[in-house]
Amino acid sequence: MRMKKIRLPVICLVLSILLILSAVSVSSVLAQEIPNGPYLDEVIYAEEPDSSKALKRIEANELQLYLWYLTPEEAKTAEETPNIDLIRSACGIYNLQVNPVQFKEGFNPFAIKEVREALNWLLDRGFIADELMKGAAVPHVTLFHPLTPDYARVADYMKIVEAKYSYNPDKAREVIFDALGKAGAEYINGKWYYGGEPITITVVIRTEDVRRQIGDYVADVLESLGFEVKREYSPARKAIPLVYGGDPTAGQWNIYTEGWAFLSIAAYDDTYPEFMFVSPGSGAILSVYKPSPLLVDLASRLSTAKYKSLEERNEWIKKLTDLTIQDSLRVWLVAQLCAFPYHSDLTDIAYDLNGGPYSLFTLRTARYATGPGGTATIGNKIMFTSAWNTAPGEAGFTWLYAALIRYQLIDPGVWPHPHTGRYIPVRAEFDVETAGPDGSLAVPADAMIWDVASQKWVEVGEGVMAKSKVTFKYTWGKWHHGQPVNIADILSGIAVTFETLSPESEIYDPNVENPTIRTFVDTFKGIKIVDDNTVEVYIDYWHPDDTFIAAQADVWEDTPWELEALMDDAYKSRELALSETTAEDLGIEWLDLTKGPSLDILAKHLDTLAAENYIPPYLEGYVTSDEAAARWNALKAWYQEKGHFFVSNGPFYLDKVNVEAKQAILKAFREYPFKADKWDFLVVPKIPEITLAPAPTVTPGLEATFEFTSTVAGEPYDKIHATYMIIDPATGEILLEGTATKVEAGKFAVQLAAEQTARLLPGSYELLLIVVGEEAALPRLASTAFTVIPAVAALEEQITHIREKVAEEIAGVNERIAGMRDEIAKSVASLEKRVIENSGVLQESVSKIQETLKGDIDKLSTRVSDVEGALSEDITSIKDDIAALNNAINILTALVAITLILSIIAIVVTIKKR
Repeated sequence: MRMKKIRLPVICLVLSILLILSAVSVSSVLAQEIPNGPYLDEVIYAEEPDSSKALKRIEANELQLYLWYLTPEEAKTAEETPNIDLIRSACGIYNLQVNPVQFKEGFNPFAIKEVREALNWLLDRGFIADELMKGAAVPHVTLFHPLTPDYARVADYMKIVEAKYSYNPDKAREVIFDALGKAGAEYINGKWYYGGEPITITVVIRTEDVRRQIGDYVADVLESLGFEVKREYSPARKAIPLVYGGDPTAGQWNIYTEGWAFLSIAAYDDTYPEFMFVSPGSGAILSVYKPSPLLVDLASRLSTAKYKSLEERNEWIKKLTDLTIQDSLRVWLVAQLCAFPYHSDLTDIAYDLNGGPYSLFTLRTARYATGPGGTATIGNKIMFTSAWNTAPGEAGFTWLYAALIRYQLIDPGVWPHPHTGRYIPVRAEFDVETAGPDGSLAVPADAMIWDVASQKWVEVGEGVMAKSKVTFKYTWGKWHHGQPVNIADILSGIAVTFETLSPESEIYDPNVENPTIRTFVDTFKGIKIVDDNTVEVYIDYWHPDDTFIAAQADVWEDTPWELEALMDDAYKSRELALSETTAEDLGIEWLDLTKGPSLDILAKHLDTLAAENYIPPYLEGYVTSDEAAARWNALKAWYQEKGHFFVSNGPFYLDKVNVEAKQAILKAFREYPFKADKWDFLVVPKIPEITLAPAPTVTPGLEATFEFTSTVAGEPYDKIHATYMIIDPATGEILLEGTATKVEAGKFAVQLAAEQTARLLPGSYELLLIVVGEEAALPRLASTAFTVIPAVAALEEQITHIREKVAEEIAGVNERIAGMRDEIAKSVASLEKRVIENSGVLQESVSKIQETLKGDIDKLSTRVSDVEGALSEDITSIKDDIAALNNAINILTALVAITLILSIIAIVVTIKKR
């Protein structure tokens, strides 16, 4: 009974505890629920120009991530600091931009192509990489640098070009002196003159990073040739308008220490040559300077993928490598290897193999170990260097420092995978159908295209063909101001792109053009709306990789149609310009959606457009009056609340821009259609680690094998493609090349046949491995030196080896014999002891026999005496028998002795044989 009275309260107590624990558990689960949008609640971008200060601020947890690289010394400090981690990746290049145009006044030696080309021999890239950058870079000579997939595909040819343009100051001097002499310049007392005036070269030297040291080195080298050099030390805010927006014929500069950050790895970078050497989008120079027609033509054809196979594309890359280095509008110096610091509390950061934390996905996966939520402060090298607008061709956000912020605010339709460089869906799932480079698909007659002349969408009609069709299925979601994304925004983006690139349009701006949008306009054949969230896009474009066809056909829009209309209206009135160059040309403000004088101008145009409930011509029939009113009202409300006009569709929205504090504040957009974990699969890249075994000594005419292993996270990894080259390090000549073969899991071999090694003369060589993983396309380069020795030397080496082996074996035999000798000596000593012991026993036995015989003889003698008388005639005979018996005894004794001696000899012989 007593137990029953206690049991109920105990049960109630247990249940109460369980309920409390359950409530705590449920509360914890709810707190950890994965939100829509990013994991973080807020991101603050703050200017921090000094990397050493940034490192201290990260250690103090004032910054959580710094979007600029550390010096090698700072990286070492970071490695030794417990609460700081590093992202290591390729990240960009440093080069010289050379002004190639004739000046209105004065002489520009770099208007001579041969002088520009000679800079490639004049400058020591190894010195820049090893000394100025302390090993945190690799020399960069060719069109594509050594850490790109496009370099890896034609690495054999790139090595030839690198050897041709290797450091050779004597050749550079010869070429420059010859070219200047032919141009009428004079070299007098160690100085160059033209028209009686010293030739002065102005080098614009960026001051924020290692470009200051690079610029000083370049200036020193030019001075050593006899030029007057003016060093114009300039931060970004001063250099950028001068170099990229100014008149290149004004003679204000000759050389600029340029740098490019790569934001994502590209499996096939078709537009790169055109952008760097042809398109005005890379600077005002190309609005004036005209490269060779062959360069322009081939770069344009590559940009639009006019090749018919990957092999043909590779040949074009080789040819463009030659053409661009001969032109040398840009002289490549080094490709940079970067270390980016972040606080260890910030985890799961997705990064790009060729851009590190510059990836679109970096802050989409970043979180604190405690779970979703929190604020991260991100250090940015420079804030607000360019206008922020969303005009076609990325005419706004033109600089890295701004583009990194934009990436977190917008969503593209597709984007390169940060490890492979192949495109993956973001907001646009895609399916590609292609007829190949020579085939064609019929475009439906009711597909539409925007006609600038009639200001209408028109059906393409019968008989229109295209090489490829891409079907996109969209995840719409909402714009940051709350309005739904829909097909009207897609159509707006297409029409505005055509308008800005059409000379007959009111909003034509040739300076927004870049290779990507030019290719789109040239290849677009029509769009067909299939259903509420599906479209078919037809383009006359083919690529060996289907994902690149999808990227070229991508018509997803990151700007709502009413914002496009607002920007265009301000440009039509010529109060604001879409691009920096056009703003300079027209003498008006560069359109900025977030700050400065643009805001009042845009607000005025917004009031006008909203009042008339404006619907652009390209959306007539696709947007109702009510829908238009909702959009204009939402944009006005947004501006009134936020104080800016930047509205997009990414996981963060722009909350505030503070120019005085040099900060931009982003907040999580919780109406974003995807959960925060959508991109978690991108956090850990599968980069193979390559380890070469010690190289063998190679003999001409004999097979040779070089082995290496491939691992990821310490485990064997087979998803690689490995090629090799045998290089003569003295000349850079590639003597042999081929593909490595798999031996077993994670183990590969380069096997040289006898006929291959027969081509190698005695000397030193380099084996270079180029390994590209299927899941991480960044080339991994590994090399080892080896020696080729002649057959006689190889034979001598083998004989020496055999001699050493024989000597080793003889030493072992001698040691064993010495041991046997000891054993024999012990055995003989034991035998002697046994012989001695056995001899005593034998003598005793003989004595006993003799005594017995003697007794018998005595008895016989007595008997003889007794019978002597009776047997007198036998006495003589008996005596003879006794004498014979004595002889027998003596013989028996001798035989026993002989037998004993023979036994001893037999024992000794047996031991020796053993």
